[in-house]
Amino acid sequence: MEATLDFENDDSYLVLNPRLPAEERERLRRLMPPLRGHVFVATSGTTGAIKLVALSKQAILASAAAVNARLEATASDVWCRVLPRFHVGGLGIDARAHLSGAGVIAMPWDAHAFAATEATLASLVPAQVHDLVTAGLAPPRALRAVLVGGGAFDLGLQARGRELGWPLLATYGMSECASTVTVEDELLSHLEARGEPDGRLAFRGASLFSGYASEGGLVDPKVGGWFVTEDLGEVSGRRVRVRGRAGDFVKIGGESVDLNRLDAIIRYIAGEEAAVVAVPNARLGHVIHLAAVGPAEGIVEAFNAQVLPFERIRGVHRVASIPRSALGKLLRRELERLVKAAE
Repeated sequence: MEATLDFENDDSYLVLNPRLPAEERERLRRLMPPLRGHVFVATSGTTGAIKLVALSKQAILASAAAVNARLEATASDVWCRVLPRFHVGGLGIDARAHLSGAGVIAMPWDAHAFAATEATLASLVPAQVHDLVTAGLAPPRALRAVLVGGGAFDLGLQARGRELGWPLLATYGMSECASTVTVEDELLSHLEARGEPDGRLAFRGASLFSGYASEGGLVDPKVGGWFVTEDLGEVSGRRVRVRGRAGDFVKIGGESVDLNRLDAIIRYIAGEEAAVVAVPNARLGHVIHLAAVGPAEGIVEAFNAQVLPFERIRGVHRVASIPRSALGKLLRRELERLVKAAE
């Protein structure tokens, strides 16, 4: 059973995935700096090492207030929380309900059980929407909005979900901004956004984190209040279009390839048991390989039929499992290491 988290006192909390090894949990506890009124969540850096994101309770509540305003949430609403609290998407639901007085139904993910709730609001990740669509489930009658984030949300999947009646709203967010940043490409009211010269997105506002806690201590990367992300995109007024992470784009024969788009294609062909990976190539820069838990027959052909010639799969690797986060997000760097070890 989850412990109560008080958003109004000065206590600080560390929220971790209970599946983390005890040794790693203890290491992360030792990283906590003496900050009052903060919640610390774990995140993986570009090196794969886990560090802590320090979020003040004021930042979390600022994000929650902006989401509530966007959804016009009130005390008559009921959130269904299937995302864990150690994920900012789950943490944010508790904060939104705290501010609005809404009820919260907390439950483990089960597509059929979720479709039978009395929820009016919810947050899901794309893999969970995929489960609902695959099962052909209709939404609860009272459900009026589902925020979908935590990974690339395929437009085709969103369309199929909406055909079934699910009120799906594509969102973009991050731990460093205490959850949601945009809803349907619209920047929430508490944040400012700008594009950097190299194409990366930067944000400033009340929900930004206090810094990263690692073995080197607490480091605040913001400059002048602005946090420059690793996400690429464009800003036009209050509209923000995200194209993906800088590390999710590779060059193949001089062509820029969005690995998130390829991820979405392979997911709908092979589900969770296969993924694509960009492998360095002396001539082309990178080429696309397939990592699969089971037989690859049929997968390669179906994938290659849907992509451009330079994006086609040029190698296949058998792996024991596809590394994914607790929310089903592909752990790209870990997959790359597995494929390299299998060569």
